[in-house]
Amino acid sequence: MSHDDSAAAADNKPDVSRLPLRALGLRTGMALQTRRLVEGASKKEAQFYGAIEGKGVMVGPLGPDGVKTELLEGEVCVVRGFTGQYEFSFLSKVLQTFQKPFAYALLAYPAQVDATLVRQSMRTKTSWPSTVQVPPKDGAAGVQPQETTLVDISLQGAMIKTDSPLATVGETVTLGISVTFDNAPVQLNLTASICHNNRAANDTAYYIGLAFKNLTQHDKLVLHFATQAPQLAPG
Repeated sequence: MSHDDSAAAADNKPDVSRLPLRALGLRTGMALQTRRLVEGASKKEAQFYGAIEGKGVMVGPLGPDGVKTELLEGEVCVVRGFTGQYEFSFLSKVLQTFQKPFAYALLAYPAQVDATLVRQSMRTKTSWPSTVQVPPKDGAAGVQPQETTLVDISLQGAMIKTDSPLATVGETVTLGISVTFDNAPVQLNLTASICHNNRAANDTAYYIGLAFKNLTQHDKLVLHFATQAPQLAPG
């Protein structure tokens, strides 16, 4: 690559800003990646649980099979993620790890994070209707799909808002969403495991994190499109 080409490539790179963590608008259940800063360490899929400004950041393993954070107290790790608007990363020290009441790690609250603005505005998916089918138990008759609201989605999973807890952590459900793909409506019925199930502190709704299982190539293609392009809820 010539000097001119290198300069042009550098000019085309998105600007990285230093921002306070709160400016990212992280929400409970957002997917992250963590990696210990030791030789041979690999990236681990994780999720954001919450943060107390100036105190700490809580992250946990992604999915019902993630019973450990793979982080060790006293070590430094790098955290990466995408909010739908910003790609971000920061270094932090692991202050404590916990196994009860659920697995998570408490990280030192970062003074600032490196953030790259990818989209000028975040997609609003709070009006994107969806359904969840909970399998019947003990030979009971089939249960009708329950109406839910999709609040966040990625290729790995989704978060939905419901009026009831639906099922317990680890159970498998079917998430139904309608996506406009190639100018035509496509109905996706995705198998997913419940990886967390929390009631909001300031309202009566439940926020349920889902980890997708056994996605087909078609599912992945449509999901990739859905997470890259704004979606309009059916009128």
